[in-house]
Amino acid sequence: MTPVAGIIAEYNPLHAGHAYHIAQTRAALGGDCRIVAVISGHAVQRGEFPIMTKFARTEAALLAGADLVFELPLAKSLAGAERFARAGVSVLRSLGVITHLSFGSECGDIDILRGAADKTPEVYPKDKSLAYAYPEMYPELRGLFTPNNILGIEYLRALGGDCSITPLTVRRSGGGHDGESGCASAIRRKLLNGVMPDESEMPGFSLKILQREIKAGRAPIKLDEKALLSRLRRLAKEDFANLPEVNGGLHERLYASARKAGSWQELIALAKTRRFTAARLRRAFMCAFLGVTERDALTPPHTRLLGIGCGGTELLGRVTSPVISRAAAHQDALALESRATDQLALCMPRPIPSGLEYTAGIVRLE
Repeated sequence: MTPVAGIIAEYNPLHAGHAYHIAQTRAALGGDCRIVAVISGHAVQRGEFPIMTKFARTEAALLAGADLVFELPLAKSLAGAERFARAGVSVLRSLGVITHLSFGSECGDIDILRGAADKTPEVYPKDKSLAYAYPEMYPELRGLFTPNNILGIEYLRALGGDCSITPLTVRRSGGGHDGESGCASAIRRKLLNGVMPDESEMPGFSLKILQREIKAGRAPIKLDEKALLSRLRRLAKEDFANLPEVNGGLHERLYASARKAGSWQELIALAKTRRFTAARLRRAFMCAFLGVTERDALTPPHTRLLGIGCGGTELLGRVTSPVISRAAAHQDALALESRATDQLALCMPRPIPSGLEYTAGIVRLE
């Protein structure tokens, strides 16, 4: 049976390390291996808009070797590591064709990560991020809890005893998660400062997509701080209490900070504590801005097809779950995605009208 590897990613943007991960996955599983990517839509786990639309990032994923690309729904993209991982695995598992789950990690050792996943209780303190909870419970594992290792551990926890999907990890190459060069964060910083990355940082095809999007005025996308703060100031305290993953009095801090802050940076600084990390706060404020609630976060993820690559049609024919392929025919299911897309469209260098969610169509490389 031809292996089919699932990859959960953001590709924000797709850089050399991402291309390496896909290539190494194929090298490990054989050249005929199929790749299915599940990517974040129009918000990412850092609590921001992506630098390019999900449709441009889908095209980059297909050119990098993905055969099919599906969407990780908005409420799951704006989640902490546990929910993010479980939702991504849920989408992949629902397809009925995935034989392997491939992910990048700093340690590159599946047995070490599996050992950490096995040590983790089903419920760890919900008022703390995993990066804090793990070292407190298992001091001997303290050095393991870097961003991609943490996601890898959560992928393994999400797989649980599912023997039909075999986990595979690839050691990350190039810059670190938030390194000075080679990583997505560094590339985004360059772009927002008006500096183009080069082919040592991004594959040529990905760089061309980025250049095209910039020329068209669709990138780099940057959150409008004033629009966000204006929205947050109109919310009641109860609205913050209904946000995903808000507990331990966090909604009180969010509400108070939103009424004082005059910038995105100040907003995070006012709310931040050791318990409430900057990334968690950005996600919470972004959820408030886009109207994402805990109920949305608990809704089972939809399976929305974004792109079909060279080997995708045959593979799609074997998918067992219902797939959303015509967005316009599923406006109720995609209402949250549509609202986010319409806001993102206003944050492009050259804003575009609303409606992109339903007019973009599936990206095809066939």
